[in-house]
Amino acid sequence: MTSVQLLDKSEIWLHGVSLDKANLPAIAAAVAGVLGLPGDKVFVTDVRPALVVLDILSPRVNLEDVTGRQADLLAAVAQVPGVSVAADASVHSEGILGVIGTPREEVEGYLAGVRKLERQIADYAARRVAVVSTGSEVLAGEIEDTNFAAIREAMTAEGFEVEFGGIAGDSEREIAGLVARLSGEGFGVIVTTGGVGAEDKDHTIEALEQLDRKIATAVLAMYSKGHGRHVKDSVRIAIARIGWSLVFALPGPTHEVKLALPVILRGLADKTDPDDLVEAIARPLRATLPQHNTYRHHHG
Repeated sequence: MTSVQLLDKSEIWLHGVSLDKANLPAIAAAVAGVLGLPGDKVFVTDVRPALVVLDILSPRVNLEDVTGRQADLLAAVAQVPGVSVAADASVHSEGILGVIGTPREEVEGYLAGVRKLERQIADYAARRVAVVSTGSEVLAGEIEDTNFAAIREAMTAEGFEVEFGGIAGDSEREIAGLVARLSGEGFGVIVTTGGVGAEDKDHTIEALEQLDRKIATAVLAMYSKGHGRHVKDSVRIAIARIGWSLVFALPGPTHEVKLALPVILRGLADKTDPDDLVEAIARPLRATLPQHNTYRHHHG
């Protein structure tokens, strides 16, 4: 399936569709069913003479589910009691959803072209790396960030294009927003450093969990909540998948980043599954920690 972002172009206009005491949620459900979307992500937002407007709340759609579906969509809506569909009715939308109106005879050719382009973009993106530093102390310039130079040196030597992606403060929303933006800009690899600890200022893993519910994690050390500054029971690293981007959440100390980089490079070259790769990254990092805090193995 070819998943694409809708961005802010998420409305669908049904022209030539009139209502007479029709149930609006039923219309929305009919549209959702045709387009392969969850029922709670489609709503009727406006009704006018011979016009029904719906809004799609899903951030992404599968092109295969929406391309060339105009006739199917209108037929499904026509089955809802109280809905009349004119012979010349049509579906209109801006942005990606405009493909709903693609003529049926052109659907296969269109999708083949999109898939080819997607492969080309994915191949290019896979060599682009963005490095994100986290932490208010880095943002304020209180400490020098040496991680970007280390990551750039190691990954450039292997043929990657490495750029500085910015600094995010100690906020889940800020970290998640920056990572999502970089993914949307075509970086196939995003490396975050810092914010993976057990203190109240550490939010990187939680931020990535907002973006990827199937995030792979590995525990480096265990703590008792409430002991000292620890408000969480563990230090974790993670690998998240956002679209075609792999996001590596690493600790802040540069010597730990340098330990992780050879493992990351091997994993990318071998296309290692994130669950296995995150554990492989964790092994040399655990060796640097006091033995009473280390934790052997975990996948989240």
